[in-house]
Amino acid sequence: MVTCEDATIDYTSDIVGVYIVETALVDGVNTSYSTLPIEEAWIIDITSDNLLSYMNDINLCDSTFEMDARIIDTVTDTSIIFTDDTNLYYSVSGDQLTLSKSDDVIVLVGYGSNFPPASWTNPRYLTNDIYEPDSSLNLATRISAAGTIQTHYSAVCDDNDFFIFEALDSTIYIIEAEAAPGTDIDLTLSLFSGQGLIAYNDDQVPTTNVDPKIEWTCPSTGDYYFVVKKYWDYLDPDDSSDDEKGAYDISVDVTKGLLKAPSPEIIKVQKPVQAIRLFHNFFD
Repeated sequence: MVTCEDATIDYTSDIVGVYIVETALVDGVNTSYSTLPIEEAWIIDITSDNLLSYMNDINLCDSTFEMDARIIDTVTDTSIIFTDDTNLYYSVSGDQLTLSKSDDVIVLVGYGSNFPPASWTNPRYLTNDIYEPDSSLNLATRISAAGTIQTHYSAVCDDNDFFIFEALDSTIYIIEAEAAPGTDIDLTLSLFSGQGLIAYNDDQVPTTNVDPKIEWTCPSTGDYYFVVKKYWDYLDPDDSSDDEKGAYDISVDVTKGLLKAPSPEIIKVQKPVQAIRLFHNFFD
């Protein structure tokens, strides 16, 4: 008599793929990765044998990235079991894959682009905002001198943002940058003509308003350009491992700068220390 054994169900096929993390709750820290630029993404590649977890280099400036590899032993209908006897629970809902252990949870969706992202291996391709790349004069973003506000993102890697605008003879212009609320970036402005540096500003009012502003009278009609750079990049240009980053608004206006509420007292502090990343903690 021939007996038939029940066919073994291959649950691995349900989870194999390359994913990008949308949200993560790890060690009590809740992070929305979907709102961050690709330079700060968390990408996970699940094969039939391995779970490979990737993040960009910690300072986003090197042409390298980090990987955490786990060898898969078995996949059940609810768990991924690794060869070191640890496991993750998983669930699939539509195009989302959720991985969890204890109180830690990460939600992933399929990653449909080439891996690794171009900016992980060549910082020239930073994608922190829609104006990138704008890291040199020939890539400068043109901005209207009519007070239009553009929102940019200043990243690590000595991320210099170049701007160009048309100015008219004998007209007074105000160039102003304002860091987004909740950021700790300390910006600077440098204004140039074809002959070199015209003006520089770090703080509007030391200790009370560290956003920079330049008020300048144009001597001759033509194109002029300016650079937004972080204060700490000037002081320590060779070390980006604990650099500041964040969004800011920029405007060029013939009549007014960005309108602001009164600023609380701000005192320049030591260069901020990069927050501890929780990339590896989820798989420990």
